[in-house]
Amino acid sequence: MKTAQSPRILIIEDDNLVTETLVDMLELNGFQVTSAGNGTAGLAAAKNQLPTIVITDLSMPGMSGFELLEAFRKDPDLRTVPVIVISASIDRAATRRGMELGAADFITKPFTEGEVLHSIAARLEKLELLNELDAFAHTVAHDLKNPLGTLNGRLHLLGLKLGTADEPTLRRELSEAVNSANRLNEIIEELLVLTGVRRQNVTPAALDMTAIIAEAIDRLDELIRRYKMKITLPTRWPVAFGHAPWVIEVWVNYLSNAAKYGGPSPSITLGGALNPDGRSARFWVQDLGPGLDAAAQQQMFVPFTRISTVRASGHGLGLSIVRRIAEKLNGQAGVDSTPGAGSRFWFELPTAVKPRSASPFLFAP
Repeated sequence: MKTAQSPRILIIEDDNLVTETLVDMLELNGFQVTSAGNGTAGLAAAKNQLPTIVITDLSMPGMSGFELLEAFRKDPDLRTVPVIVISASIDRAATRRGMELGAADFITKPFTEGEVLHSIAARLEKLELLNELDAFAHTVAHDLKNPLGTLNGRLHLLGLKLGTADEPTLRRELSEAVNSANRLNEIIEELLVLTGVRRQNVTPAALDMTAIIAEAIDRLDELIRRYKMKITLPTRWPVAFGHAPWVIEVWVNYLSNAAKYGGPSPSITLGGALNPDGRSARFWVQDLGPGLDAAAQQQMFVPFTRISTVRASGHGLGLSIVRRIAEKLNGQAGVDSTPGAGSRFWFELPTAVKPRSASPFLFAP
C-alpha cells in the first residue's frame, strides 16, 4: 500500500499545443494530469475530480478565466483549490483582478518548465502546511490538552492532600503527574522532529543498518523490557541510502508501535530486501498483533490521525514522522495488514543517491 499519491493537476486551456506541452511536462514529473478545452468544461471537470491544483488560461470561449475563478470562489468544494493562471498577456489590472478572485499565481506565455514546476511546488508546500496546521489544531492540540489536564489535576490533588494523606497515596499522585509530564514532553519532542525534517536538507549516504538498528533498540531498551518484546533480526541488510539519524527515528517509531500493539509479549521480526527493480530496498517490522482493516490502513500515515479501533492511545505523530522522513529521502512508507493476522509496517529507500529534485513535492515518475 502506498501512502501518498502524486498530486492531480487539471489544465484548462483552449490552445491544444499549450495543453499538450503542459501535459507532457507534468506527466514526466510524475503528476496525474487531466485537461479541459474551455472554462465551462473545466469547471465541470473540477467539480467531478476535485484536483489538487488547477492551471488555467484567461482568454477562453464560453467562460473566461476570470469567470472560472469567480465560480471557484463561490463553490465550497473548490474555493481552496489553488489556481495558477497562465496567459499570453497579463497586465497589472488583470493581475489585480485575478488576485481579488483568488488566483494563486500568474505565469506569462511563453513559459519554461522551471517556472511551472516552481509554481506548482510552492502551491503544494502551502497546501501541505495548511493541512498539517488544520490537523494539528483538531488532533494534536487535543492530545496535548489531555496530559496537561491530568498533570494539573494530579498536582491540585497533591496540594489538597499534603499533610493529610499517607506517603503511598502522595507518591501515587506524584507518579501520575510525572507520567503526564513525560507524555507532554514526548509529544513536543515528536513535533520538533517533524518540523526539523521539513526544514532540514541532508545529503544521503550509504546506511549501516546494523548499527542503526542497534541504536534504535538501545533507545527503546526500557520499553522492550516492559512489554517483554522478542526481536528477530536478519543476518544481513540490503544497501540503501539515507540519513542515519532520521532512519533511526523510523525504526524507533515502528518498534515502539510493535511493542505496544503487537499483542502480549510481542514477537517481532525485522527484515529488508531489494525491490525487483533494484532501485530501492524495502525494510519492515512484522508483528503478530490484531492487525488493521483496510480503512485503518488508509489513514495510518495521514498526519496526526488517530486510529480509535486499534491504536486508541496513539496520537499519530510517529507515523507522520515516518512518512515525512521516507518522502524526504526519496522513498515511501506504508503498512500491509490483515485483521487477526498481524501487521507489517515498511519503508523504502533508494539504493543509490538520486539527484535532488526542485522540490520535495515533485514526484518521480
